[in-house]
Parts: sequence; structure tokens; C-alpha cells
Amino acid sequence: MPRHLLAMLPCPLKVPLEETFVRQQNEGLWSELDPQEVAFEGNANQHDFYKTVDGFESEDELPEAVITPGISSFFHQSFRTRFLDHDVFADAADYTPNARFTEIGMKDPLGRVTLLCVNPLVIVADKARLGGLPEPRSWSDLLNPAYKKQVTMRGHKGSFCETVLLTIGQSFGQEMLTGLGRSVRQGLHPGQMAKLAGTDSEDATALYVMPYFYANNIRKKEKVSIIWPEEGAIASPVFLLAKRQASESGRRLADFFTGAESAQLYEDAFFPSPHPSVQTSVPDRKLLWMGWDLVWNRDIQKLTDEANAAFLRGFKQEG
Repeated sequence: MPRHLLAMLPCPLKVPLEETFVRQQNEGLWSELDPQEVAFEGNANQHDFYKTVDGFESEDELPEAVITPGISSFFHQSFRTRFLDHDVFADAADYTPNARFTEIGMKDPLGRVTLLCVNPLVIVADKARLGGLPEPRSWSDLLNPAYKKQVTMRGHKGSFCETVLLTIGQSFGQEMLTGLGRSVRQGLHPGQMAKLAGTDSEDATALYVMPYFYANNIRKKEKVSIIWPEEGAIASPVFLLAKRQASESGRRLADFFTGAESAQLYEDAFFPSPHPSVQTSVPDRKLLWMGWDLVWNRDIQKLTDEANAAFLRGFKQEG
């Protein structure tokens, strides 16, 4: 485990952030840091690591700064009661969020974790495969029986995107999750979806739920519509857990990730940032956030398991 930084990042953010950090290293700006104690990792490859988070017992086992996307095991009861509830971490953003984020209240009201940016999830429609069917305009439209087994979303070995399921369950109810499961044919990595959408492959579907970044990198873009749902794109957060009692190096790392330069890198990768100085590259439309009540006042691990089970009831239905 690196002592200073473990940055588990979505693929679109890992490269620009790591390149910027390495450039600064080469310029001598991080000379006090041991490079072996800093790690930039692709989040998609960290399934096994997240299983170990519940086992942490001492603050000393944790890096001074951790970046984690989504509502991961860092928010489970065991980690929360040992660390988050005891103010081991503190919000490192020293600014008031811009209007887009203030409107939906995404800044942590308890000041424990730092919101760096969000990965907005949208719907992509393959115009040819839809045929005469209408394009969905809202998340609830995905329950249309005409879309049965015509939706692809992020999933891995029977587990599906927790942010999508928690947000839809909170916004529309558990029954909608079962209906969504009936519409979903498969779970894939967003990069695979971007390659499939608009093609003649037998693995392609009429609809996809995918990050806005990947929607904008679809190869057959002229054959699809990118739909920003009426309720808003689902906001999948990217959080920084910065230790309250950090060294000077730890504080500088937190400043690096919460500063204007990194915030613009997030925006340029289609990850909206709450930083007030950024130039947005993402449509200034609504974001749909599940709300902090689920995170801080409920058992998020239990809720995630229940949401996945409700979804799988529909997903496994035959005929």
C-alpha cells in the first residue's frame, strides 16, 4: 500500500492526471515524495482491492490521500464506523461549488470526503436497431416492454453498476430496478459499449447506459443518438479521501487534485467538476444525484445488495 497516494481512477482520468503529475515531478515540484509511495491505478482493475477495504483497522494502514469512484466499499459500515465517523478524513476543497453542483447538494454536508468531479451516465440509442420504436427520453422509459433485452449497461460477473442501481432505486423505487433488469441483456465495460454501439455485431443492442465520455467516443457516432435524460444524467461521483492529519506532502497532494488545473482536466474528459473556475465541456444540463441520506444515514452496503438483487430478479427472467 503506498504511503502517500492511492489514486484509483476511471480510465478517462488516469492518463491526463498521471501525465500532469509526472510532468510536475520532472520539473522538481514533488522532490520530497518517494515515487514508490504514489500510485495511479485504473479503477476497473481494483475489484480485489475493494474486497480488502473492510479489513482495515488502523489509520496508519491507509495512504494520506485515496481517490475512489462511485459509492464503493469505503462507504460500507465497517470502514465508515472505524474511519469516516471519526473524522480521519476531511473535505479538502476550499471553494464553494459552482451553481450546477450547489443546486443538487453534492458537496458532503458532513465535511468528510471531497467531491472532485462526477462521471455523468447517459442513454445512447442505436437509431437503426430501434427501428420504429421511440427513443427513450427519461430513465423510466427504459422499462418499456418493447425494450426487453435491448439495453446494455456497465456490469461485471453478475454485479451491475451500483451508482445506476442506487440512483434509480432511490428516484423511482425498487420495482423499477426489476423492470430495468428485464430490459437489460448484458453488462459490459463502457469501452466495449463504445465499440459495439451502432455496429452490426450480434452483441450490439438498441440502447446503452454509459458514461458521457464513452458516448462521445463511439466509433459509429452518426448511427446513434446521445440522450441526456429529462431527470438528469446519473451523477457517479469521484471522491478524494484526504487525511485530516496529513503531512505537508499529503496536503499538497490534496491541493493538486482539488486545484483549478486538475479541475479543468476533469472537465476536458467530460467529467463535470464543482470547481467554480472551470470552463465546462459538458452540456449544462441537470445531474441526478442519489443524495447524501443514502450514504450517511443508511447502510449503503445493504442497500447496494438489495438494489442488485431487485435488478437481478428482472435480469434473470426468461420469456
